[in-house]
Amino acid sequence: MGKDLEIKAVSGVQETLVPERLVGGLPTMYCFETCPFCFKVKALLGSRGIEYSKVEVDPTFKTQLKWSEWAKVPIFVDKDGTQVNDSNHILHYIDNKNGNLFPKAGEDQDQDHWMDFSNNVLGKSIVAVIYSTYWTSVGALDYVTRVDNFSRASRLINKWMGAIIMRMVGKSRAKMFDLPPRENLQYQLDEMSKGINGKFFGGLEPNGADFANYGILRSMQGLNGFDLVEGHAVISDWYGLMQHRSGV
Repeated sequence: MGKDLEIKAVSGVQETLVPERLVGGLPTMYCFETCPFCFKVKALLGSRGIEYSKVEVDPTFKTQLKWSEWAKVPIFVDKDGTQVNDSNHILHYIDNKNGNLFPKAGEDQDQDHWMDFSNNVLGKSIVAVIYSTYWTSVGALDYVTRVDNFSRASRLINKWMGAIIMRMVGKSRAKMFDLPPRENLQYQLDEMSKGINGKFFGGLEPNGADFANYGILRSMQGLNGFDLVEGHAVISDWYGLMQHRSGV
């Protein structure tokens, strides 16, 4: 059974339609409110003015995802019932369905590189900073448990016990890089800034790399280490443009 589920639970566009998972007949995103990968999708939807419904998933039990073999957020269900898993795949799907304003996957090596960077490097770098100590972890989880769809009973447990777990996660992410967490994030922001071509990664208009990396950093806003984003000579201006463009 485990092997069958592993084979079936894949990223990208799914063959089976699930129109019964729409809310209000609108495109529907299943998400955590503070999830960086969900912020990617919310930013693109906002920038295109696409009306959609949102289902906030209980982070502890994920009850709202029991219908899907893909047990991670975000999941996007289009208005015809098409299910798309995994944030970068969702970005490409939404763009393909709504104007083809940035290159498809495989058509632009730079865009592909920076979209992969959002998951493989930037996402892990911010986790190492946000959860760099027990108390920064408590602070982050205090925010997360207030904003996300935690039950009242599980909020305190996830805040105080979760901080211990996330501190361990932060340590493991930090070990992936040669520099200490803050220095590493500064370095990664410097590297990221080299990919911005004028206003955006896409030049005069955002492409998939803009939404992918903006979503990661947007999830950090107000948390430990966001001062590095605000103080960066290039990234701070780009971030402001993306926030204005997306409304997120």
